[in-house]
Amino acid sequence: MTPPPWTPIDLLHLGATRNVGCYLVETDDGPALFDCGPTTCLPALKAGLAGRGLELGEIRHLLLSHIHFDHAGAAGALVREYPALQVHVSGVGAPHLIDPTRLEASARRLYGDTFDGLWGELVPVPAENVRVAGDNVVGLECFPSTGHASHHVSMLHDD
Repeated sequence: MTPPPWTPIDLLHLGATRNVGCYLVETDDGPALFDCGPTTCLPALKAGLAGRGLELGEIRHLLLSHIHFDHAGAAGALVREYPALQVHVSGVGAPHLIDPTRLEASARRLYGDTFDGLWGELVPVPAENVRVAGDNVVGLECFPSTGHASHHVSMLHDD
């Protein structure tokens, strides 16, 4: 049996299992991540990739479903560490990745003193690394799937 083109990675947010995760996805341009979790989960992300024989530097594309911190909070930190990483996101989400100032200010009002422990550092993603997701993203069909977030997109592998 052929393994699926995607593999879940548990990001162990706040030490909990099956709470926040992402997927390692095989694309036309090699392995990519579908979502990345918050910056507080970067050690678990790196460990999850290492357990699959990969390093973050081998990932060329970050595919974001939407920009909530539990899905995309580490995007800027990843690009800072791996400047060749291309970040694919909806047109609505792109400006907030490039300048997360308003998003962070709003969230800090909501989460107060718990913000840093929950989500960690928010780092802007340079505009040159942001790609507005169209109908096809590195060989995956991409389409709006509003509901959880108005700017949510889903990606479908031909399998």
